[in-house]
Amino acid sequence: MNILLNAGGLTIWASVIVFLIIILILVIVILVAKDKLIPSGNVKININDDKDKELEVAQGGTLLNTLQSHDIFLSSACGGKGTCGECRCRVPEGGGEILPTEKGHFTRKEQLNNWRLSCQVKVKEDMKVVLPDEI
Repeated sequence: MNILLNAGGLTIWASVIVFLIIILILVIVILVAKDKLIPSGNVKININDDKDKELEVAQGGTLLNTLQSHDIFLSSACGGKGTCGECRCRVPEGGGEILPTEKGHFTRKEQLNNWRLSCQVKVKEDMKVVLPDEI
């Protein structure tokens, strides 16, 4: 107990307080970064320009998984890894740029017409999706 009252004890307490302040600052930085970088909230997915087929979904997942959670199933033999090319659909709005992993599955004309692999498209904003009528 005597060590906590002399100059050595003061150094220990100061070190503990500085350590706790640094940890608190790091936690605040992580929480702010999480809020800014990780998508949250809902977006709308319009399917085939049909207002009856408009979905309101959470951000962050892939288009393939999001559609599956709403009982809309696209074929995907590779399980969403982007290797089979079966989950093709058009994303005229909100899909972002085509990824290098997708380019081998589409001709240049298809790429210009916004064809994408739904397993590679992240749901980040409102989007329009064109699916085959049989789906």
